[in-house]
Amino acid sequence: MKLFATSDIATSVRRAHVDFTHVLVNRGYTTIKPVFFRSILIADLPVYQWGFWKTATHGQHANWRKNGGVLIDEYAFSDKSGPADVLVFVECPMTMQRIVRSSQHIAEYTVIPRPHTWRVHEQCIDLRTPAVEQLQHLWRFCRGARMTDAELAEAADLPRQHVMYMRNSLKPAEEWVMKPRLQPEFAGFQAAWEWVGAGRSASKKVVREAGHRAAVKEMARLGHIALEKYQCYPTADPDWSRLEKKRADAIADLAAVRSLVQSLPDHLQA
Repeated sequence: MKLFATSDIATSVRRAHVDFTHVLVNRGYTTIKPVFFRSILIADLPVYQWGFWKTATHGQHANWRKNGGVLIDEYAFSDKSGPADVLVFVECPMTMQRIVRSSQHIAEYTVIPRPHTWRVHEQCIDLRTPAVEQLQHLWRFCRGARMTDAELAEAADLPRQHVMYMRNSLKPAEEWVMKPRLQPEFAGFQAAWEWVGAGRSASKKVVREAGHRAAVKEMARLGHIALEKYQCYPTADPDWSRLEKKRADAIADLAAVRSLVQSLPDHLQA
């Protein structure tokens, strides 16, 4: 199987559609601040949209398989869609695994977009696999504590948006504190509203297992309940050497992807 790079995703999709019957577009995003692909740019083509976990879209996949065209896969890995002629990513992957796994059923070639800048990918590594020194700085304030992201951000003098990603390496358990405000009229919220009752604290896992996670979040967004999320941090020190290795592996993996993409021929000039 061949690999190409492109600076124009929509044009690459169009070219693939001219030459082949079944084109697969991977529209899964793994970076923190992705540049979203505007599917309107290929709206005149026979486009189908599919997510393997969305039962309502399974008919779209079947129609694409029967009629051909362009299937937009919403998942990060495109190995579940079955055979296709061409795969086009809308975002340059962070890892070689994503490229290899997504391409395993592709008959002709895969197209990977060239990032305008690699800074977005590098920032993902810095936030999802932070340097041990940064994690140890956070650990000074959160070890064994129950606190919100805003409280930790203020204590550590870091942006809250950064703390939300960085603290995941420290494996806190998330607790939701829910308090009623204004009873909703929508019948679909009633079960969750009654579950919250006069107020409830529960782990995120318990909320999910009770089947109310989506309803609770939506009621909070609409102002029916007040929702505060706390992170409960362990008291035992993390395995710093493991975290250091995880970061080194992520850096090496991105370097391999970058080297690959920079070496590939241009799809639109091939």
